[in-house]
Amino acid sequence: MLGNLLSKLREFIRKDPVVFVLVIIFLVVGFTFANVEILHITSESKFCGSCHPEEKVGPLGEYHTWSKNIHSTAEVECIDCHGKPGFVGYMKAKVGGLKDLYGEFFKSYEHKVEILTKGATNKEYAAELVPNETCLHCHSDVVNEYNRKNYVMSVGVNFRQIDNVVNPKFRESFGRPDILSQKVSVGVEPNHAKHILEAGLNCVDCHLGVAHGGEFHNLPKMETCFTCHYTERAKNENISAPKNDECEKCHTMQKGIQQGVYVKGIEETPWYMADLSCADCHDDAFSRPNSDKCVSCHDESYAPMMFDIQKSYLEKLANVQKVRDRLFAERLEMPEGKRKLFNEANRLVRLLEMDGSKGVHNPEYFDMIFEKANELLKATEEYVEPVKVEKAHMEAAETNKVESATEEKTEAVEKKEFAGNPAELMEIAPEEINLAEQHGIETTKKPVIFKHKEHAEKISCNECHSNPEEGKLNFEVTSLSGTNNDFHKQLCFPCHKENKVPKGTSCTTCHK
Repeated sequence: MLGNLLSKLREFIRKDPVVFVLVIIFLVVGFTFANVEILHITSESKFCGSCHPEEKVGPLGEYHTWSKNIHSTAEVECIDCHGKPGFVGYMKAKVGGLKDLYGEFFKSYEHKVEILTKGATNKEYAAELVPNETCLHCHSDVVNEYNRKNYVMSVGVNFRQIDNVVNPKFRESFGRPDILSQKVSVGVEPNHAKHILEAGLNCVDCHLGVAHGGEFHNLPKMETCFTCHYTERAKNENISAPKNDECEKCHTMQKGIQQGVYVKGIEETPWYMADLSCADCHDDAFSRPNSDKCVSCHDESYAPMMFDIQKSYLEKLANVQKVRDRLFAERLEMPEGKRKLFNEANRLVRLLEMDGSKGVHNPEYFDMIFEKANELLKATEEYVEPVKVEKAHMEAAETNKVESATEEKTEAVEKKEFAGNPAELMEIAPEEINLAEQHGIETTKKPVIFKHKEHAEKISCNECHSNPEEGKLNFEVTSLSGTNNDFHKQLCFPCHKENKVPKGTSCTTCHK
């Protein structure tokens, strides 16, 4: 029978060689197309979820935890991390997937859980699943450049995102630093270059389960740092690893905030207690100080002050998070200019989220960071993509811009012009007012000696008084304690902010 078929095939080829060639081409193309499509389908994280279906943190919940992690929001799929960069790395990962497929059908449930648990708990095994060069392909420029020069990144078909990553453009589009050459922009400074290049650590030694811990940002635990530093110091006491009580060597963000210098573009505003060491308030590395610690050095009024600061901080944080989260969902579709604004706003919000003191470390400085974050979020929301216009239109626009600026300048000058208060009011205006004495305020802080006449020479009496002759304020004073007292809320802070008074919300500006 086979001989008969071969005979008929030979006869067909002899009679219609062109048709035969076309049939062969069709079969080859169809076979190739089918295989490419299979590769695409089986490279989607959703496909991985078929065998990792549980909605929990732990074995079999890997797809669920990935979907909750920041990597998924950047469209980094399972195959992007679990396969070295380049086409060969991709194909090796796919072949490895066949082994997993075999295990799914022919191995026991217990065996599957055992293997997945090993990947989540054994750092050496985890480093085989996600090697450094995969992480660094996206998070550093030098490794990305090396990989793109030495590996075949594409065969004309895009199978996954990582093989198309070109830094620094990709990294910067997400507002991420080059971890081998730049400091982190928010949080603990881990000195990645020292740990990876000098100490030879794997990324997963600190970031074990980075995409599968259940959190959006899965950051290393301080215990991990302490344990490793302690172990290595026992081997060699001369290593440069910080000791547990050398907080500021790693917590550079908190130190920079206390000193009021951490965010570029915001006026330097040192906390009046910036020179305190962490141990002055923190009993140990794992405990946060409570109000008892405050009143051990200050008077009792400082206890509610701490809670006032933290309550106000959390309210403001919730507001900026709400706007940030809404914009975050849109970020991949944002044009470059808009996304740049958003990335900077997001960085500031992350900074505010990462400060464990909830504002206590430097209240005035945090207020300015909130203000800057809100400005950037508003600018992001109102962003309009620039459009190219003809030269004539550009000239007309420039003319309008100049005219508009002139009008605004005139309005500003008119607004700023202050004719002065009536002479009879200036005659009865006191030079200075001790606010603590006048309002019976009991405080251990230095009382505010308000430069009354100096202010009256610059602003209208009606800005503060409903009846200047009688000295009656234009608001009812009901609260005189804490940072949310009525003077701060109703008079001083709003006016200082509106007039951009340097350090206008800093304690030492008025309490001196």
